[in-house]
Amino acid sequence: MRVLTFITKSTLVCLSLMPLLAGNNTNYTYLALGDSVPFGMNATLLPPYAQELPTPSEFTGYPETVAQAEHLLNSQKEVNASCPGETSASFLDASMPDNGCNSPHLQPPAPTIPPFKTSIGLHTSYTGSQMAFVEAQLQTNKHINLITLSIGANDILLALPQLELCGTDAACAQNVLGPVLQMYGANLGQILTRIRALYRGPLVVMTYYSPQAALNSVTEALNSAMTQVASQPAFAPVGIADGFTAFQLASALFNHDPCQAGLLIRLPPSQYTTTPCDIHPSPLGRDLLAATVELAILTGHLPVADKH
Repeated sequence: MRVLTFITKSTLVCLSLMPLLAGNNTNYTYLALGDSVPFGMNATLLPPYAQELPTPSEFTGYPETVAQAEHLLNSQKEVNASCPGETSASFLDASMPDNGCNSPHLQPPAPTIPPFKTSIGLHTSYTGSQMAFVEAQLQTNKHINLITLSIGANDILLALPQLELCGTDAACAQNVLGPVLQMYGANLGQILTRIRALYRGPLVVMTYYSPQAALNSVTEALNSAMTQVASQPAFAPVGIADGFTAFQLASALFNHDPCQAGLLIRLPPSQYTTTPCDIHPSPLGRDLLAATVELAILTGHLPVADKH
């Protein structure tokens, strides 16, 4: 309990620091990108747990916590363009396979949910790819002074059924995972290249936490591919928000089980569930991820300053 209390207090300290981002009266300054983690997915708001589809305003991701800490939320200085189910490929091209952003959701507990973008909607409305939206914003708004990015988990989730068929066969798993990570690395490199062609300010990429011990190795492999690409000099300055280590430390007294530590969303009893928690962050987990963004800005000495 002391470890979790320490992590919680550290989170509050980080989020109460003097704002690192300078606001502007006419343009937003923070652009949040990625998938369901920054979107703020809460599976309990979706069928079969709910009778009706929710609205985007009912979801709160870690970018909103960062924006609130930086006094950007009320003044609408943050734009969250994330899309649940987004893969690195669909981020670049909306016609590419994803896990629920532009195409029907494929994973439980909501396999019948139609495309998120056209059914529930996003925090920020746009019709094309997330990459096209980003480039349009960067071309017209020179006041942006922070971008955060969480992308890649759905690349793995789409391959997870094949990985599970491999069982303990390491060679089989490598044959499945290797090409996925190679393609992910290429896609991430293209994403960062296109961002850096229009924007040289602070950029923070978020590594993924592991929702259960069985996924630790594949999560670490994904994070390794992510940091290897993001650390290339051409993309600097890039901060790494270490979501994986943060969750591991915060759940240390719970045998590194983020569900038991309260870092994941608890699911209501249902015939559709096989585990007590969803894979997405609870409010505590969300705020912990927000703190890692703040730490990445501080420890990375990212030159955050408003542009006029």
